[in-house]
Amino acid sequence: MSDSPPIPPAQSVSTYVEEGARIAAILLVWGIISLFFAFGLTEVGVFGRVFWVLGGVFALAGLLNAVAYVLFRTVDYWHAQA
Repeated sequence: MSDSPPIPPAQSVSTYVEEGARIAAILLVWGIISLFFAFGLTEVGVFGRVFWVLGGVFALAGLLNAVAYVLFRTVDYWHAQA
């Protein structure tokens, strides 16, 4: 037989909804920052291209932040079960 621990029981639906709302909030905040730099500041002076690139960087940072949060919660969940 395998020495791996059994699969932990499922959590309540409200817990999953709360986690989803946190991930959505992370993406929303970073998305707003990204849009502000990509479309709001590109009209300012000669730095339009720099702001456009910063908008993309912030969008990527937000996506990676959401992925890191999901990975953290996964590790935390499995660690709490051990």
